[in-house]
Amino acid sequence: MIELAFGESPAGALKLAKSMKQGDRLNGAIAVIGGARKEQREAKKPRNWSGITMGGSSNDVEALTLALDIADISDMDTDMNARKKLLDDLFADFPGVPDDIWETNQHTLTRLQEAKATLEPVRMWTCASDPAELCGLYFVCRLMVGTQTPLSVVRVPGQIEKDNCIISYRNTGEINPEAFGALTEYEEPISELQRRVYANIWSDLVRENAPLRAIINGSLIGVPKDFYDFALRANMPDGEFKVAQLIGKTLCQISGVGDRWLFLRIQAMLQSGELIAVSAATGDHPYLEVVKRSS
Repeated sequence: MIELAFGESPAGALKLAKSMKQGDRLNGAIAVIGGARKEQREAKKPRNWSGITMGGSSNDVEALTLALDIADISDMDTDMNARKKLLDDLFADFPGVPDDIWETNQHTLTRLQEAKATLEPVRMWTCASDPAELCGLYFVCRLMVGTQTPLSVVRVPGQIEKDNCIISYRNTGEINPEAFGALTEYEEPISELQRRVYANIWSDLVRENAPLRAIINGSLIGVPKDFYDFALRANMPDGEFKVAQLIGKTLCQISGVGDRWLFLRIQAMLQSGELIAVSAATGDHPYLEVVKRSS
């Protein structure tokens, strides 16, 4: 089975999940975000893997990072070069990253093409609030329309009640590796009719070819490229602030958009004069740039 994740982050977490068995020794957390120092120390201690054994291996996992919610998608069926150019622009501040992503994409697309003949099942992972993942689902259904390749999708709920708390997921990149096994209970097959319907939705999106695609009232529709600018403006503090501060606060409030797109919109505001650069980014991370509103 091909486990298809629409991004490098969820693919990495899923690879780990597929390589572990319940009770295996884990040498601490993969990453720790937030929490007190004591909580961070506890998370880093070796422990037993608590996730459900998924079966298969990490080689089952493929990443398809095409950012299909962004920009021109008119040539996706015939020419992928425009999409490569977008990824080059999107990750231009991180040398080598665009090439690595593209190489992974090429490998994944080749394997999907092979699955048309081998009939290897494809299981896709999505969250309903993430337009890039829904676009990926529809794109793959268009790619596989007319084939007998079994397709299924794990629709990760936006909220899950567990151990007397509510766990929220806005995209599959937020899923802890140990949670993937339990989430397979939400897998459902994609029927031939659904495959055609999803393929038609993708064709409609291609014909519309909006600058951006977003989830509005549960539907995936085209929107203007400045659609999320209102949220950036609402979160701009008085005086000087770091770009990272603005992006982080905005991401906490809205779903369906990634940090890279927000960064590009901030750059557009700098170019238009709406924002003024105060000091350049320090180190090797562009988000550390300090800016302020134009008076």
